[in-house]
Amino acid sequence: MLTFRHLTAGLLLAAASTFALAGRGGAQVATRPFVDWRTVRTEHFDVHYPAEMEAWTLDVASRLESVREAVAQMVGSAPGRRVTIVVEDPSVQSNGSAFPFLEAPVISMWPTPPDPRSQLGNHRGAGEQLAVHEFTHIAHLTRPSRNPRERFLASLLPVQVGPVTRKAPRWITEGYATYVEGKLTGSGRPHSVIRAAILREWALEGKLPTYAQMSASGGFNGGSMAYLAGSAYLEWLVARSGEESLPHLWRRMSARQDRGFAEAFAGVYGGLPQDLYGRFTVDVTERALQARRTLSVAGLEYGDTVQRLSWTTGDPAVSPDGKHLAIVLRGAPGTPSRVVVWNTAPETNDTAYSRAVRRMLERDPQDVPPVRSGPRPRRPLATLLAVNGRGHDAPRFLPGGADVLVIRSEPTGEGVLRPDLFVWTWKTGRLRRVTHGASIVSADPAPDGRAAAAVRCAGGICDLVRVGLADGRVQVLAKGTPTRVFSRPRFAPDGRTLVAAVQERGRWRIARVDAASGEWLYADPDDGASRYDPSFLPGAASLVETSELGGIANLETLDLATRATRPLTRVTGAAVAPEPDPATGAVFFLSLHGKGLDLNRVRPDSVALGQALALAPSLAPVAPPPPAPGDSLPRSPLSPPHEYGIGPRRMRVLPAGSVEADGAAAGLTLTSSDPVGRLTLMARGLIGGGAVERGASASAAWRGSRPSLHGDLFWMRRRPSERGFSPLSLDADYAGGTAFAERAWGSGRLRQSLRGGGSLGRLDRGDADAGQRGLGFVEYAGSFTRARGAAYTALALSVNGSAGRTQGDGWQRGVATLTLAAGSPLLSLRGDATVGVIGRDAPEWERFVVGGAQTQLADAAIFSQRISMAGLPFGTAAGSQILALRGSTRLGLLTPYYWAATTSGDLERWHRVVGAEASYAFTGGNILFLPAARFLAGAAYSLDDPWRHRARIYASVAYRP
Repeated sequence: MLTFRHLTAGLLLAAASTFALAGRGGAQVATRPFVDWRTVRTEHFDVHYPAEMEAWTLDVASRLESVREAVAQMVGSAPGRRVTIVVEDPSVQSNGSAFPFLEAPVISMWPTPPDPRSQLGNHRGAGEQLAVHEFTHIAHLTRPSRNPRERFLASLLPVQVGPVTRKAPRWITEGYATYVEGKLTGSGRPHSVIRAAILREWALEGKLPTYAQMSASGGFNGGSMAYLAGSAYLEWLVARSGEESLPHLWRRMSARQDRGFAEAFAGVYGGLPQDLYGRFTVDVTERALQARRTLSVAGLEYGDTVQRLSWTTGDPAVSPDGKHLAIVLRGAPGTPSRVVVWNTAPETNDTAYSRAVRRMLERDPQDVPPVRSGPRPRRPLATLLAVNGRGHDAPRFLPGGADVLVIRSEPTGEGVLRPDLFVWTWKTGRLRRVTHGASIVSADPAPDGRAAAAVRCAGGICDLVRVGLADGRVQVLAKGTPTRVFSRPRFAPDGRTLVAAVQERGRWRIARVDAASGEWLYADPDDGASRYDPSFLPGAASLVETSELGGIANLETLDLATRATRPLTRVTGAAVAPEPDPATGAVFFLSLHGKGLDLNRVRPDSVALGQALALAPSLAPVAPPPPAPGDSLPRSPLSPPHEYGIGPRRMRVLPAGSVEADGAAAGLTLTSSDPVGRLTLMARGLIGGGAVERGASASAAWRGSRPSLHGDLFWMRRRPSERGFSPLSLDADYAGGTAFAERAWGSGRLRQSLRGGGSLGRLDRGDADAGQRGLGFVEYAGSFTRARGAAYTALALSVNGSAGRTQGDGWQRGVATLTLAAGSPLLSLRGDATVGVIGRDAPEWERFVVGGAQTQLADAAIFSQRISMAGLPFGTAAGSQILALRGSTRLGLLTPYYWAATTSGDLERWHRVVGAEASYAFTGGNILFLPAARFLAGAAYSLDDPWRHRARIYASVAYRP
């Protein structure tokens, strides 16, 4: 039998599905609605951007109609609705997301250009490449179903997606967008030496992903295989069946006849996708072996392995005396990186290993000592751990070698991350901050140690700048543009010139720059090859850099006088990030392998490789195809940008409800929002069974200013007496309004927020006591987090002070919650303590009440007397004071907890609960026209009367405007 609880559970599941679909498109993206936003419109796009990013945005916007026309022709479809694009830069990283909702497709663009060694680093223009990739997602995945039943069911959902979105595995969605990116721009990942190197090296090591792993995200570069192997597999399929086979696949997936992906695929290609993928991997391995034979005949040169490493090792740096080396060591995603300092000389003392082998043989003389491969692990002389989960990057020794310049991203007062310079005294551990919010992504100290040449990336533009290391002052040396990007500068020993990589016209080249005037000229030969990572060799007459000549990233020297080049390495993977040793002239570098990047060293005077060897393009995908010449996507004139104002509006209807100890409530939430999140309007309605709260409310939030402004109008009813248990007369109808202002600030370890406001309403308790309730409140929240590496401790405090009159009686109430937390990769613990007091002569309705879920119809600040516990009925305990304690830990997605509360002054009568719950907070939904939401589900078991040995489940979805 269908019950009200079943209906509510179904609505909660529908809401969770809605936000799960929203999350599938990419990471949650928060915007800064209070900054100066602008809008530019084209025939099919609305583009919203902060004014500081106008140059980059208008450059991309001028190409959007050309992108749409080219992609639509290739994909065979285009969205029928206008596409919203939101440009924002939350963390100075290259990224983008597409949300292929049929009723409102949205693209998020992060404008920071990629560095040359990134998988995205091969491009004619970073904005063009990003636009092609993300719009391909929209055109591909918004293809509507031709099945009437599917169309009807999709129309019932708050967020509507097409059949390709629902059915396609990740490798198809990302691989196809990458495939189109390469076809339409003649660059991108399909034309990059990085994709070729990864597929080539993984094939040679027997590590090509299985069919299932291609859509997964584990292991080094595992998350990239959907893009890299996926696009290469599609190229292989097209070579067999023709370019039209891909649109045929999308048509079969969206046909009137309902088909899954495998069936649709087999109908086009004559076999299941996993079976044909097996043949593809054989072909890739055969071509990789052929490439290795070609390279081996000419002679391989890897240098010497200094240290075997894994994951994405950072660029090495050598001290001026050549005795020490600093390097960034990274682990699996989510694991904070660390900077270590090693001796450059080999490790000679290995007593622990020798003792272990000796003990093993003493216990079992017939045992065999293990064979050691590679050099002995190096012992760090010093380690710089991550701070508050944010690691350091790009170490560079200052003159003297006692200090190291590093970069770490820090939060700003606007709620975004910006990389800044720090000086680390590695022998003492002292860390001094140099810049604040400067967006410095790479830097190299001058020989006098007073300044650094750096690259500043802000608003999508990467300038070459000079930074004072004493005062943090930033001076522009050479301006970047949306199509000119600077990368990784290095000073000459005399300090008068520097070198840097420059990206223009689809190629990275080496520029020699006057350190005083910023004037620059290309220093490398104009032979069509990309070159980057330049560094001066001892004597400063020549450079060592990374060259992609021949289709493989290798090291080469460059004579500055003659522009003559000479190869230093010949590897099957990739050799990058050269760093000369000033004392010996040897060059440290990173060498790609199947698990990450090793640290190697080559001595230029001992290498004689001859000319660089080129791999035949016919070996693709283990060799890159040649880039297509020209600019394939022309610009179009733009109408003038205009002020954003309150932005375009879109309404959504979302399911709402809760299941708790008192019963179930179900309803709908109607929202109207804009893609930046300036003004959100919300109407909510709940009906329920049992003693749960029900009613309706209307809310508004204006975040276009600081502080933000909020308001509610509400009517709610609660009847605990219907449950047959009530220690107080808690039945009430309550109608009123609330208004408050909110301001958050802080960066780094300390974050704070303050809000204050008031509420006025009428409280009807079903007797002669009906009357007004008015109050004012101030609420403060602050948190302090200290983290080193993967371990952290945190302290948080929230305080609510309120005062008012209820039905003619005055009252004052204070509630405070203190939280202590600590954690490591193995264990996390958290403790919360809530204390509250109110005068003994306060009205009965204002006293503390334990139990029930938190209200969904009004702001919780005006109900600070309610101590929620969804596993207990509302009114389980009440009194003029409260002490509530909670201890919890994390086990995967679950949070087991122990909870106890008392309202008795002698602390003798407690209500204790044990349970476990899972929660998910959706915070970045404004660009999707979705409100912030929190999902909660759990189970609780009561240990004390009157609900002793009662187990209950609870769930809720709460929206915030």
